[in-house]
Amino acid sequence: MVISKNIEIQNNNSSYLKSHETKLFRKNTIVYTQGEKIDFIYIILNGEVKSIFKKNKKLKENIILKKGSPLGLMDLILNREYSKTMLTQKTSVLALIKKSYFSNLLKPFSCETILLKSLAMDIDNQKKNIWS
Repeated sequence: MVISKNIEIQNNNSSYLKSHETKLFRKNTIVYTQGEKIDFIYIILNGEVKSIFKKNKKLKENIILKKGSPLGLMDLILNREYSKTMLTQKTSVLALIKKSYFSNLLKPFSCETILLKSLAMDIDNQKKNIWS
């Protein structure tokens, strides 16, 4: 079943609609889980996503992210796995950007990359768990 020119239903049991660049996640669907390898950075185009992280075997809800918020960007910059689980609060449309796209932008040993990673580490150390 075709919904628009670019978006098709993957199957009837799917939790999202799929295209090459965007996905529609239904309410209460996990976008990615803490500790999972990064394949994509997500941008919220519509909807709401809640971040959840596990610390000392306790689940902690953190922030609700809305339109325009990136998911997984800080983890990618710091070269680690996803540090939080992201769960949709509402049906949400997310843009997907492949990790390789950012990896090509973040050239090793370039001045810009070193500065960006340094700033990301400062934010991560000072404001743990307030970013997505």
